[in-house]
Amino acid sequence: MDGVRNLALFNLIIVSLNFIWILIIDGNSIFGVSLFRAFNLFPTHLTPADFTFKAWLVIAIAMIIVTALMYRETGNEHLNIRSVRKVMRIDYMLILNQLFCGMSMVLKLNQFMIISIIFTVACIITLLIINNRMEIEKLTAHSFTKYFIRLAFGMYTGWLLFVFAFNMVTTFVKAGVVHSETEQFIIDVSILILTFGFAMFYSYLKMLPTVSVAFSWGIFGIIHQNLNHPAYEQHNILILLYVLFGLGSLVSIYNFYRCTIKRAANNVASQTSPPSIP
Repeated sequence: MDGVRNLALFNLIIVSLNFIWILIIDGNSIFGVSLFRAFNLFPTHLTPADFTFKAWLVIAIAMIIVTALMYRETGNEHLNIRSVRKVMRIDYMLILNQLFCGMSMVLKLNQFMIISIIFTVACIITLLIINNRMEIEKLTAHSFTKYFIRLAFGMYTGWLLFVFAFNMVTTFVKAGVVHSETEQFIIDVSILILTFGFAMFYSYLKMLPTVSVAFSWGIFGIIHQNLNHPAYEQHNILILLYVLFGLGSLVSIYNFYRCTIKRAANNVASQTSPPSIP
């Protein structure tokens, strides 16, 4: 049990340090440029507004809270065997995830875009593994810890998927492989639709409304940027953005409804049968 307790503490420390680090470097405190300004040097149809990146602050708070709760519930005084098993299933994957996430940020701000994309992909893969190991789609019962697990990891997943799409199209611009606005438009739309489709499918599969909410927040930022500071004039991406934002909102509402129905069914089942440990 001491090993699990130490692992939970290590997760809490690494998550706290990494997200604080992300907020510091995004605030121009070290590299002299924010994430928005670093990417704004290479305009695309998918460049979001500056305020969109405040998503990192919300995700940071949620992730720190959830790792703190899991550490608390692995202690003798507040021991929760369910939380212990979650920590055991996660193992060291969360620490690897934070390493990949932090490295991708540093590389982005220093314009090593291709290597940054590799670390972003590794970050997404480890996060999907974590969600799968926790069986996050089953954590719909009334529980403060379960609520924050779904909230934090769902937002983190959805936002990373959006960031991946945005980073990919920016990499094409920086690499100089795009020679016209039409080519850029085709690349931007293709990557956006493919990533959006996966995010919505994953949100439905794992019953995580916050995945689609986080991705839709990114789309809202793109809409705001294209309305106020469009990078291109020849092709209008706004109609597609409005459609995707609407679909993302509907998926979020529907998945929230599914979670509510499942939670109610679980409550009925728990009243008629002895408790079990998932």
